[in-house]
Amino acid sequence: MKIVLQPNENILRAGSSNLRQDSRQVNGKLIVTNQRIYFRSLRPEYQLFNKEINPGEISELFYYNVMWVLPRGIMIKTKGGEELYFTVNQRDQWSKLITAMF
Repeated sequence: MKIVLQPNENILRAGSSNLRQDSRQVNGKLIVTNQRIYFRSLRPEYQLFNKEINPGEISELFYYNVMWVLPRGIMIKTKGGEELYFTVNQRDQWSKLITAMF
C-alpha cells in the first residue's frame, strides 16, 4: 500500500481500520493528513474500495457502535450523500482530527 502525498502534506494519524460498504467489510488503513483523509485496502482485489476524502466534501461525522455494543465506529457523511462506515480504535481521537478539518 502506497499513497502519494501532496506538497506540504503531513500524516497526522494512521492506523488499522475496516470500511463497511456494500454489505462488505474491507480491512485496510485509515490515514488522516493535514489536507485529506485516505482509506487504503490491504488486499489488491478490494482496491475499488480505496477512498480519498477532501475536507470540503465532509458534511457530518457520527459515532456508531459496532455490533451494537462496541464503541469503535465512525461514519463520515459526504455532501454528495455517501455514508462511509469505519471501525477504528480510539474513535474520539480520530473524530477530533477529522472534525478539525471541516
